[in-house]
Amino acid sequence: MLQQFMITVTKAGFSLVGLIILVYLLLGEDSGPYVVSVIDNISTFVSAVTSQALIAFVIVAGLLYFGQNKK
Repeated sequence: MLQQFMITVTKAGFSLVGLIILVYLLLGEDSGPYVVSVIDNISTFVSAVTSQALIAFVIVAGLLYFGQNKK
C-alpha cells in the first residue's frame, strides 16, 4: 500500500517536472521566474553528475530491474 502510494507520488512529480520543461521549451525565458528557476536547478544537477555516477546509477537500476523479474 505504501509502496503504491510512493510510486504514484513519484510519477506525479516526474510528470510535473516534464510539464515544466515543456512550458519552458514553448515559452523560453518568458515562462516565468518559477519555471526558469526549476530549469536552472535541473541544469545545475545535470552538470554536477559525472559520467561515473551515471554509469553506477544505470548498473544499480539494471540490477534492481533484473532482480525483480526473477520473483
